Amino acid sequence: VPLTTFVRDVTSQADKAHKRSKPAEQQEAASCALAWLTAWAKGDAWLGRMAQAQAEYQRKWDLAGVALAYLKVKSFASTEQRRTIEPWLMRFADAARAFFDDASHKRNNHWYWLGLAVGATAIATDSERHWQIARGIMTDAARDIAADGTLALELARGGRALLYHTFSAMPLVTLAELARAKGEDWYALNDGALHRLVHVTVKGVAEPNLFEARVGVRQDAAPWSGMAWLHLYLPRFAGRVGTIPLQDVKSGHRWVGGDTLVLDAVLRKLGPGLAKG
Repeated sequence: VPLTTFVRDVTSQADKAHKRSKPAEQQEAASCALAWLTAWAKGDAWLGRMAQAQAEYQRKWDLAGVALAYLKVKSFASTEQRRTIEPWLMRFADAARAFFDDASHKRNNHWYWLGLAVGATAIATDSERHWQIARGIMTDAARDIAADGTLALELARGGRALLYHTFSAMPLVTLAELARAKGEDWYALNDGALHRLVHVTVKGVAEPNLFEARVGVRQDAAPWSGMAWLHLYLPRFAGRVGTIPLQDVKSGHRWVGGDTLVLDAVLRKLGPGLAKG
């Protein structure tokens, strides 16, 4: 699929820009990612009318990956590239957000993924308007998380409830890490709601019977390998969860901009500047 290939390749090149040891190789990888982003921005990619809801879902997932990839290589971008890419990302975010103006569209994990997509766009483009939207979505998410850490709309998925809790945690933890780079603690919202979600999700993956008891049906497998967000969460909050086989957890996914270890390093560098701004 061309869109999948594009996002995967751009995020991969953005990661290489930080993983390569030689400056020339770093620049080469960043230039590759930026050339692709510039070309697609000039072509108004993802800005057309989507005929199906699934296409809208894909739009915001892809935006999250693309915006985070751009954030990783923004320091390599020329002034002209920034003038092309950043307005496009903002239009991209506005198009993805408009889908949820229809009240019939559930604000479940898709809403949370939109929060990450818009939040990543906000930081990548220095857009306070988009950051306010992301903050509002995170506030909604924190309100959705029950006292036991579960999400009602995801529990309603029956045998896939546990899997969708892991899927919901991915954008929310990543978004909370973006907020940390701006000096904001979104883990604390609603009395630590996100910590509760992480706790019940991790415990559920380790002991699926816990979700089976809640939902009443056997749960589909939710492998550790698909929980890349743990590489963002554990360095600071390991004491909040039990033992996790981190060696089995993949560190990357295109919808979180590629490698979360690279993203963490980038955010740590950006953090002080963002907090002051």
